[in-house]
Amino acid sequence: MIHKIGRDRVIYEMSPANCRAIEVSPGDTIIVETEDCFGHAIVSELQTVGSGFDFSHINPATGPIGVRGALPGDTLIVNIESIEVDEKGVVETCPGWGPVGEIVSDCVTEMVPIRDGHASFRGTRFAIKPMIGVIGTSPAKESVSCGTPGFHGGNLDTNDICAGSKVFLPVFVEGANLALGDVHARMGNGEICGTGIEIRATVRISIELDRSTIDGPMVENDNAFYMVHSAKTFDEATRGAVERAVRFIADRKSISKSEAYMLISITCDLTVSQIVNPLVTVRVKIPKEIL
Repeated sequence: MIHKIGRDRVIYEMSPANCRAIEVSPGDTIIVETEDCFGHAIVSELQTVGSGFDFSHINPATGPIGVRGALPGDTLIVNIESIEVDEKGVVETCPGWGPVGEIVSDCVTEMVPIRDGHASFRGTRFAIKPMIGVIGTSPAKESVSCGTPGFHGGNLDTNDICAGSKVFLPVFVEGANLALGDVHARMGNGEICGTGIEIRATVRISIELDRSTIDGPMVENDNAFYMVHSAKTFDEATRGAVERAVRFIADRKSISKSEAYMLISITCDLTVSQIVNPLVTVRVKIPKEIL
């Protein structure tokens, strides 16, 4: 069955208190209209975030989507079939955003047109690579802002969450309560100035359910698995991602953890997803050829 949910059904926190916008079954397809991270409040270079922007309403996520039969301890698998972006996106930076935000004296907006699969930024034309910034399930008890990543997913800002990939998410509440948004037409690893090309989009996904338990968000594509981990510091995020990769490889290959650790060192890549959210997110790429 095919369902559709519009961008008028958004949440700003992933929470067990949220009422489901729709309910689907495993195997169903859902067409999801997503809002940009600013809620379409910035549509001109004459507009900026400014001091009056309500950051409690950052990164609206469409949903929640309830999944019939999903129970705590299960794993929700989201197949990202396609991402179609709008004809214009926005890039924004402000004083203090990112690692060298002190070089910015005032908030600056750049509107970026999209045409024929390419973006144009101040005379530079380049191919777009649409990805989903926010995708997650409801935490078990607490409410987590859609601007924050965590074990439930959320604002992971990971470039490999794109068309053709699968996203594995833990289920903490009955029905899972999936939500997604914050699509970028293009974003560099790190999201260094605080934004990518923030844009409205239409995302086509399908849902699977697995009765096994996962220890955090994971992404799969044709060539690799990615262990995605978020923490307060880069060191903590790195440790978490690598520990998960060690366990994954050791279990898959029936080898010791020390052997898996060495194999990671010679075949796997550690990459920063983002450094601008309340938590840092990194990922370890595990090539399928070593498994």
